[in-house]
Amino acid sequence: MNLNRYRLKPKAIAKISLQKAAIVFSVASVFSAVLIVLFQTGPKQEAVAGSGTATIPSGSFIVNMGITPQTVANGLKPYGMIYDLIMNYNVPVIWSINPSKAKDGNDFVYNSVGYKGGPFIVSAPYINSAVASRITYWQGQGVQGIYTTSEATIPVYDTITAFPLLIIDNLSSNQGIIMTYFSNASIPSSAYSIGQPASLTICHDMWVNPHGDPTWATHSYLYNFVTAQKSYIWSQCHAVSMMEGCFNPSSPSQQLNYLSSNGLKCWKSSSCGSLITETHAKSATTPFSHFYHSEPVMQFMGSMGGATTDGSEQWYQPVSSGAGWRTTSKRGVTTATGTSPKEGSVLVYGPAYGNSSNGWVMYEGGHNLNSSGTTPEKVAAQRAFFNFCLLAGKAKTVSFTSFNIPTSFQASQALPVSVNVTSGTPAYTYQWTSSVPGGYFGNANAASTFYMSPPVLSTTYGVLTCLVTDQCGRRNFVSVPIIINPSPLPVMLLYFKHEVNSKNEVILTWSTASEKNNDYFSIERSADNHSFKEIGRVKGSGTTSQTKIYTLVDKQPLYGTSFYRLKQTDINGSYEVFASIEVKVSRNDQARLSVFPNPFSNDFTVSFEAEQSGIYQVQILAQDGRLLKNQQAEAEEGTNNISVENLNLPSGKYIVRVLGEEKPAGSTLVVCKR
Repeated sequence: MNLNRYRLKPKAIAKISLQKAAIVFSVASVFSAVLIVLFQTGPKQEAVAGSGTATIPSGSFIVNMGITPQTVANGLKPYGMIYDLIMNYNVPVIWSINPSKAKDGNDFVYNSVGYKGGPFIVSAPYINSAVASRITYWQGQGVQGIYTTSEATIPVYDTITAFPLLIIDNLSSNQGIIMTYFSNASIPSSAYSIGQPASLTICHDMWVNPHGDPTWATHSYLYNFVTAQKSYIWSQCHAVSMMEGCFNPSSPSQQLNYLSSNGLKCWKSSSCGSLITETHAKSATTPFSHFYHSEPVMQFMGSMGGATTDGSEQWYQPVSSGAGWRTTSKRGVTTATGTSPKEGSVLVYGPAYGNSSNGWVMYEGGHNLNSSGTTPEKVAAQRAFFNFCLLAGKAKTVSFTSFNIPTSFQASQALPVSVNVTSGTPAYTYQWTSSVPGGYFGNANAASTFYMSPPVLSTTYGVLTCLVTDQCGRRNFVSVPIIINPSPLPVMLLYFKHEVNSKNEVILTWSTASEKNNDYFSIERSADNHSFKEIGRVKGSGTTSQTKIYTLVDKQPLYGTSFYRLKQTDINGSYEVFASIEVKVSRNDQARLSVFPNPFSNDFTVSFEAEQSGIYQVQILAQDGRLLKNQQAEAEEGTNNISVENLNLPSGKYIVRVLGEEKPAGSTLVVCKR
């Protein structure tokens, strides 16, 4: 029974496979779709739709974002549901957008129903009982959707796995406006913080300004925020034209004109700084026109123009001089005033200063997108805001550059799993979890480890997830559906674990669910997890279907970190090797180093534990630290006894220590001379 599939070899590392996976991608878009649907990857990408197609399995949940009329329940609560699932349950949510649709056109059709407005989908493998219960809860809040009863092929813009670390400006005391948007969506207040531009740090992904009077003195922090930190900005009302007019008096080329070449016409005469001398009318000229129908920001139903017809600045227009709107600034909703590239706009967004490597900026007109009740147009305007938040979450999150997670296991099989991450703010913490009870990870908090699948008796489906959190609290995860097949192997291992007792002995315990022709188990130990040496054997139970428990005690373990693994040998001599476990044993100086007799006359013996074979130095020191004797000795791994003779020393106290090539073998010990 030479079962190499159990061995931890480099060849056993399996990259993500599409066979039997939860989401099957079209051949034309396999590479891009895998990276996008299963995890966030790479640097910030330009917000363009059309990342491929996917076939979602039966039992997936589709959130219908195209129901009209749009209400808080069917239009905004879905964002609360998304936040809940990704933040509390590590469930990836597919964002489906048809890259060639017209305004309010179908993203896809399923069972003769056209799904519009950028629907969200939870794929079936991620819907366990807890997730199903949350979906039911959100349906009770008004979220509309259905479970699929067959496969469905859909376009995929992206998969949502992160939400931005967002700060709402309170300099003008209007933070309550934005807080209402979050309340409408039932996104908790823990999703944002409140502060001023001066409080921005590298741990903020998005700054939201509901109103106010920006000046360079108060808002200069936003310059580096979008250029150096690549973070996002959202603003509305007359804070927009005032901000675009802000400039650094010491270096006028530093201006906060993110989306226009020379600034915007001011909402009020002499209110936007010395660079801005033009104003525009308060009310916008209708009709409003909507563009970029397949852009993620523009995933809302109907018009949003009517939501901006309150407040001191309801629309925006570049000043007459200069080029107008930057070529990269996307005017999603325009007024009837002016022509491109200087047309009036109600909603506009794009990369700051036209540089795609900078953070993105978005403006929406009006003072409060929720004022005087929530009409369909106000729901649409708030949806645009949350869509922009989702883009910020993607751009600033921890990114998975690669990962190795097998999709298929045999029962009680250990295979390597690992992730590589970039961006965010190091250092990172890792948390591996499995939705299938009974399995375990070698080190659930390491970037690279192994997963030991549980001993299942029938084909079992689940999900392996690695959640990564950076120093700022940004979090992202990769979740991969797995299949665990019943083991055809004669020995089904339930667990292999350890504990360290008060004597610094390592007690190793393992259990089997069944055995066939099992002769014996070997325990092997290693200091580096590569070179293993047998330290003991335990007789097996031959053939049995009863649960058996075995124990072996290592009375002379290696100090520090070491590794143990279990090897099982059949009656015919074939064998299998299970994954190693990591064990840490703290130093116990009295146990590692002793001298006898103590007190001594002229001779004594030093007993110490060597972590490895080699040359050691036995040293005698005076209490003031002077070296009195240095005796070289060759030692073997484990316990060693070295004689020290002819010590013509005065009566008193002395220090004995043993040094290896790199570190002490057992710290120091005080001895006495008669």
